[in-house]
Amino acid sequence: MKNKLNILLLSSFFLALILTIWVYYQTTSRVGDISFDKNIDNSEFNACNEDRITQYYSIGTNYQGGEKAIKKELKGLINNLNFNDSGFITYRFVVNCKNKTGRFRVKTVNSNLKENTFNSDNIKRIQESIESLKGWKAGKRKDEILDSYYVLNFKVQNNKIVDIF
Repeated sequence: MKNKLNILLLSSFFLALILTIWVYYQTTSRVGDISFDKNIDNSEFNACNEDRITQYYSIGTNYQGGEKAIKKELKGLINNLNFNDSGFITYRFVVNCKNKTGRFRVKTVNSNLKENTFNSDNIKRIQESIESLKGWKAGKRKDEILDSYYVLNFKVQNNKIVDIF
């Protein structure tokens, strides 16, 4: 009887240890977080709360005038770019509580959703155009203005950007 109790206690201890490690991991490393990278990020851009950057759709982060205004402003800035392939360019970045943007990350795929690379000058020019947008409105939760992630996608077809969403 004593051996069974010891085995039960030992297995309970290991289970508690594993659960503690799992909970710690889940709370400290969320998939999709964009951490500051001194090699590519502007050191002047700061999140207001590093531990609490939410998704834009859960708190209402948007652009003044909505998606239509983003398209209108960006089309003029990137209308004359030529690409060597069709596909999608996705920018993910942070809109902080001060309505500033930073920590841009980009992913490109071809029409078959396989990773590819577009002209790096075009990628840089699109990012600079997004950075120049001044109508960002940080989202709120219970009257608290929060940092959030935002995503912009560019559809490239016939060597031109045909849609922004």
